[in-house]
Amino acid sequence: MNKIERMRAVLAGEIADRVPASFWFHFPQAQAHGEESVKAHLNYYRQADLDFLKIMNEHPYQVETRIKNPIDWRKLKPAPLSSDFYQAQLDEIKMIADQLGGDCLTATTIFNPFSSGNHASNRLVTEHLKEDPESVNIGLATIAESLAEFALACLEAGADGIYFSAQGGEADRFEEQAFLEFIKPHDLTVLNAINGKGELNIVHICRDNVRLHLYCNYPGSVFNWAVTAPSNLSLKSGRKLFNRTVLGGLDNRGVIVDGSPKKIEAAVHQIIRTVGPRNLILGADCTLPTEINIDHIQAAIEATATFPMDEFSVS
Repeated sequence: MNKIERMRAVLAGEIADRVPASFWFHFPQAQAHGEESVKAHLNYYRQADLDFLKIMNEHPYQVETRIKNPIDWRKLKPAPLSSDFYQAQLDEIKMIADQLGGDCLTATTIFNPFSSGNHASNRLVTEHLKEDPESVNIGLATIAESLAEFALACLEAGADGIYFSAQGGEADRFEEQAFLEFIKPHDLTVLNAINGKGELNIVHICRDNVRLHLYCNYPGSVFNWAVTAPSNLSLKSGRKLFNRTVLGGLDNRGVIVDGSPKKIEAAVHQIIRTVGPRNLILGADCTLPTEINIDHIQAAIEATATFPMDEFSVS
């Protein structure tokens, strides 16, 4: 199988020739934007031999309103799609997609409305939501509409899907009802806009101690979360909960960072053997360290090819 065939097989619930794999990290600041970012993505993709490429987003969300007090959320005005803020990201996606030439699927990163609101308010969104939830709710709805428009533009620019970073769902951040009223509806505004349009829409549920069950009806073809966190569900249990393809298995600060090739291979084989290869993409809990040795990533990907797939029946 080629990389796209392998990914499509797993997304369809079939057992591929091997478990596909991908990992990502933030590139150094000098390679965060423009042509240097494009080169960094392509060089890394080719060096690590990834099965799909996650396009990083190093463009913190911008608004044309200064947010200092909760009431400011009511008059929030996002940057328009025509702004340099958005167009710079779309240009990067276009260049990456053009140079890949259909060699693999791509998913470009979009931070959810809660996280984008955090960027826009200098991390005041949690405090303001607790103080004046109705005002913040108005602002987050505005952000969600702008992100839905941007997500569609990303697909038109050549991305095969969106990597949606869903933040704000930790059990120790908000009461469950607050999440259901003021975070989830805005997530769904973005995800519903691309539902059925992107081939590789990944929902990344960020951080530890998250209420995963509240995400089980989110639209998406792949789900990813910190499976190695003691407070979160295992990969196998999460796959049963979501009833879709799952991505992960490795601690992003664990053996893939400091283990030997043999230890990395053993860890990968154990994940596949425990979870089973159906509806599984090997990855990590979250973003790897920028300084990681690419050889370690290669070792993890190569380990999927050395796993004895004949242990499982092929559909």
